[in-house]
Amino acid sequence: MSKALSRPQLKSLVDKITKLYPSGYADSSWDNTGLLIDCSENHSSVQDPKVLLTIDLTAAVAQEALRHECSLVLAYHPFIFPSWKRLSPTQNPQHRSAIKLIQNGVSVYCPHTAVDAAKNGVNDWLVSSLVDDLSLIESSVSIEKVAPLHNELDHEVGYGRVVKLTKPVSLSSILSSLKTALGVKNLQMALNGDAKQYQVQSVALCAGSGSGVFKSLKQDVDLYLTGEMSHHEILRLREMGKAVIVCNHSNTERGFLKSVMVKELTKAGVNCVMSSEDCDPLEFV
Repeated sequence: MSKALSRPQLKSLVDKITKLYPSGYADSSWDNTGLLIDCSENHSSVQDPKVLLTIDLTAAVAQEALRHECSLVLAYHPFIFPSWKRLSPTQNPQHRSAIKLIQNGVSVYCPHTAVDAAKNGVNDWLVSSLVDDLSLIESSVSIEKVAPLHNELDHEVGYGRVVKLTKPVSLSSILSSLKTALGVKNLQMALNGDAKQYQVQSVALCAGSGSGVFKSLKQDVDLYLTGEMSHHEILRLREMGKAVIVCNHSNTERGFLKSVMVKELTKAGVNCVMSSEDCDPLEFV
């Protein structure tokens, strides 16, 4: 039985999502965001539609959406990326998942960089993960600013964050806080020294892949925190006497969905199901 929503139902859900994470905040120069699969119909028998929340829309997650009888998958990362010129299900498992979802009337919305840029979005959550005592955070401003659509101050909306702490904190303390907040046992660190001795009072951070955002950084900072960065970038920063923490790309994002985004969407009246199949594709072995 199709779980397709009526057009007004789908519009209502998208409006609730974009009120929290305005679509105009997304970086349209490269990102593929918005309603990527629209299966809405003129009429629908679906009552109280379910929305599956996930970082990545994998084959396992698509099957999970069908199992839970969800009408919409809200996938943080763009499902169609960078672009598809044709559907070849025997060549690409993502194409096979797309066809399966369409056949069952399941729409897909992907906000990605809109969530990155938004006030109280994924990067602000990552800021709060740095320390156990939030009173230590003196300020946090965007590295790349996005023109606000509402009444937010300029520094509150944009990609990445530069954080100043009220006093120096040991790198080992930050590592411990991050492991707890991100729900991971291991992080990768680059440092020419001892993490217990290295003191941090300023941080540049970016959820996901921070390289492009860090190029716009004007401030000098003690620590760079992101999901992934190239070998040569890490080596250069380490040689400069800086510290670098990389966590695996989606490990800097998944905790936000579980601890913040699902609650905000539920408060907004969205019937959310948190994916249990979604996981970072990389693991330490």
